[in-house]
Amino acid sequence: MNHREIQSAHEESVLDSFASFLRSQGQHLKVLERPDPPDAIIELNGKKSWIEITDAFQSLDWARSMTSHAAEDRTHQPYQSRLICEPDQEACERVREVILKKYDKSTMNGLLSSQGQGILLVGAYTPLTSPEEIVEQTGNSIRAEIEGLNSIFKSIYLYRNTESDHSFTELL
Repeated sequence: MNHREIQSAHEESVLDSFASFLRSQGQHLKVLERPDPPDAIIELNGKKSWIEITDAFQSLDWARSMTSHAAEDRTHQPYQSRLICEPDQEACERVREVILKKYDKSTMNGLLSSQGQGILLVGAYTPLTSPEEIVEQTGNSIRAEIEGLNSIFKSIYLYRNTESDHSFTELL
């Protein structure tokens, strides 16, 4: 599979897991279409909305290694190991940066204007810190930072891979 096909399969997997998560809470999510951006136009409990999916890796080096290893159209870039002195703090900072970048994107602001508020799903690829710990440690400060920005997202969830799907933790 090439990089785009892997990315699309990853997004479909996350959307399927998110729909299962919401079903367990008595909600119903139906994917209507998959433009880009956003990653999905959805119907949630009978109301049209949209979802954007992004990932926060512990480091850019690790992200390149993981994504290049799986794609047949990319040369694998091995991870250059390094000492991580404050893994929790670093993980929280990566998640914060990724979320704030979405608020800066003109495409996200355009979606707010044309489609209303959406949902942001952030993969926390931080091997030493879980999404639950990130929300506990830095959730309040992230919410405070985005409070003064355009309210692009009505909900933000962090997720991580599990053995069979993904586990979601609400941030906003």
